[in-house]
Amino acid sequence: MIAFFLIAGLYLATVYLVLFIFSVVFSIFSFIFGHDHDVSHDVSTEIGGHDIGAGMPSLFSARVLSLFFLGFSGMGLIATHAWNLGPALSSLCGIGLGLVLGGLAYAFMAMFYREQASSMATSEDYADLEGRVASTIPADGTGEISVVVKGQLKTIFAVSQDGATIPEGRPVKIVSMAGAMATVKPL
Repeated sequence: MIAFFLIAGLYLATVYLVLFIFSVVFSIFSFIFGHDHDVSHDVSTEIGGHDIGAGMPSLFSARVLSLFFLGFSGMGLIATHAWNLGPALSSLCGIGLGLVLGGLAYAFMAMFYREQASSMATSEDYADLEGRVASTIPADGTGEISVVVKGQLKTIFAVSQDGATIPEGRPVKIVSMAGAMATVKPL
């Protein structure tokens, strides 16, 4: 029976060591190469004028997972060899430190993502902006206007609020936005 626990302990130590080496390499590569793929992919919803879920890191991002595995395997090695704990207790210690390190990685990433400015314009960003007709807006038809929103010059489709023709070059004010279509009135 004692031989079984010695073999199980050596096996567990080998698993922790292999996982530790893998997680160190995985952590290095994820921090160097994983920066664009740690964000939820533009899955956002606009509810009541507030953008929900845009650009936040995922709990399963490469950085979070790499630090979880690093904490799990490192603490598992320490608990097995230095503290002489059995497989169950060393695994629990590993899970504990893995959750702490993964949680810290997520918290730091979330903090940095919240601080980043977004150049994505919402419908509210266009409201009451002034622009210029880029191509004539025909009576009851669609034309284009140029407008500066969030520091960027954009050309968007537009219709006249009252259905009248608005000639090219005329200054206009955006009354509302519906999708990618602005409703404008001449200034």
